[in-house]
Order: sequence, then C-alpha cells, then structure tokens
Amino acid sequence: MKEWNRERVELHMLISLARSQRALCRIIESVADHVEGSEQLAGHVADNLKSISDYQHALMLKLMKQPARKRVDGKPAKPWLNKHV
Repeated sequence: MKEWNRERVELHMLISLARSQRALCRIIESVADHVEGSEQLAGHVADNLKSISDYQHALMLKLMKQPARKRVDGKPAKPWLNKHV
C-alpha cells in the first residue's frame, strides 16, 4: 500500500476512534440516571464499557505501532551516570 494511502486510512481510523469516544461519553451520561438505583445494572454497564475501552486502546496501539507497556511496581534503580561526562 502506498504511504499516502496508508496515512489516509490511519487518519480515518483515528477520526473513528474519536467519534467512538464521544459516543461512549453520551452513553455514560444517559445511563447514569438509570444506574443509580440498580447496583447490578451498574456492574453490567461498567463491564461493557471496560470491554469497549480495552478494544479501543488495543486498536489505538496498533495504529500507533507501539507495543503495550507493562506497569512495573517496585523500587527504582540508581541512576546510571557515565564517569567520562
């Protein structure tokens, strides 16, 4: 695929992701009133939104061509300093 065509496709996908994020915001706002009274419904909605969010994150990482970074907990190492500097 030609470079300009690939960039154009990636741009359209990013625009779609942004549109999807706006739609998720509208869904969250419209469901918030109904979820207040039902804890079970709140859990179900939260699970579905988490799944959609994870999918969008994976798609974004594919487009950006960056590997997923794992969070590492622990004590940081000492800074490495070059003795010749």
